[in-house]
Amino acid sequence: MLEHQRSWSALYTDDVVYEWPGGARISRLEDLKEKYFDALLTAAPDRRSADVVLYADGDYVVEQATYTGTHTGIWRNPAGAEVPATGKKMTSPFVGVFRVENGKISSIRIYFDQIEVFAQLGLMPGATSS
Repeated sequence: MLEHQRSWSALYTDDVVYEWPGGARISRLEDLKEKYFDALLTAAPDRRSADVVLYADGDYVVEQATYTGTHTGIWRNPAGAEVPATGKKMTSPFVGVFRVENGKISSIRIYFDQIEVFAQLGLMPGATSS
């Protein structure tokens, strides 16, 4: 596992910035590991990205894909709020915009439909997922 951590972390600058809908923001590689990668691994150990398409132009790479997983563990957001496991599956298309500087990812912006994800997990009363 330690070797895997070294390999993925080598892709990012130490001062990487990660942002997604709702104004959430993570700064620095250590926080990205703890508040994003580790948090997702705990929340949905079976998570996967599928149908990945990458576009590159200059310092930017855009990823379009579909995220799938089963919410079997506590999902902790970057602010520390926790969502107990629902046991439900989620499928969400997303787009990520990555800025690359000197061969490493320096920023990431992810776009996805949070309401759709919350509806799939049964976290929004009255909401229905399609």
